Amino acid sequence: MQHIISRKIKSVIVVSVILGGFFLLLEPWMVIPVLIYAFIGCAVYGLPVSFLSDFVTRKSGRYRFVLASLIYSVFGFLSFIVLRDLGVFAVVCSLLFFLSEEWQRARENGRGQKPANKMIFMNALSTVLFFSLALFGLMALPDSMFEEYTNQSYLIPKGYEGEVRVVYNVKGAPTPEKSEDFDVYRINEEGYILSPLPESEGIINDQYYYVDAEGNKEKIDDSCINTGGTEGIEKDDYEYTSSYFFVTNTHCGETFRGNGVPPDMPRGMPLEQIILEEGLDKPTY
Repeated sequence: MQHIISRKIKSVIVVSVILGGFFLLLEPWMVIPVLIYAFIGCAVYGLPVSFLSDFVTRKSGRYRFVLASLIYSVFGFLSFIVLRDLGVFAVVCSLLFFLSEEWQRARENGRGQKPANKMIFMNALSTVLFFSLALFGLMALPDSMFEEYTNQSYLIPKGYEGEVRVVYNVKGAPTPEKSEDFDVYRINEEGYILSPLPESEGIINDQYYYVDAEGNKEKIDDSCINTGGTEGIEKDDYEYTSSYFFVTNTHCGETFRGNGVPPDMPRGMPLEQIILEEGLDKPTY
């Protein structure tokens, strides 16, 4: 068992050094981070996959190499779940780890014996096929799988026109309701809401509704929304961030949506005033 662990640790080091050497030629300043991340990735992900492969293939006889290459390539591909578009590097690391393992295994068990040409061809073909499929599979995944969306739904008092603001990172603020994948923000009559969540990042995929006193919703057309921007302020070593946008029911159109807000549009309550109004400038214990 000790020699197996030693072999796998060597594979971790070999893969890290090879990948680091590759980046040394291309981007020298990235060598140290690549070495660190490659070592951690191989130790945390590569080692368990290696032990799993050993366990699954222990009784597979002459097809052990083929089955092992399949296992390594599949788990290399599945790394995209965590690494997303960096999964290509994981597949390369998986291939290097696999080759290092098999080379060391051959030295330990071969004792000068050369496998049949047919077996060599089958093993080489399976390795090229499985890892090529893993790489092409990652490249074929749609970009939308790696993109994040803001997914916020705003419920605005019917007839409100002007600036709408969400203040984030507010301790003790009510957590927004969930509607499918959307965080629901119920804007008050002053045009703002407090949220304990951090500001969402990604492609804007928000929904906007007017809501009357009875709770009836009316979807607001995108041409009636100007997406605004973000703002932050620090109070007593605590940073509040906010996003804001403008809604109108009298200036709807592409000019309002894309070119700016008319001078007569109500500006709403500034972030600093909201902080004072809500007592967020007072220390909490």
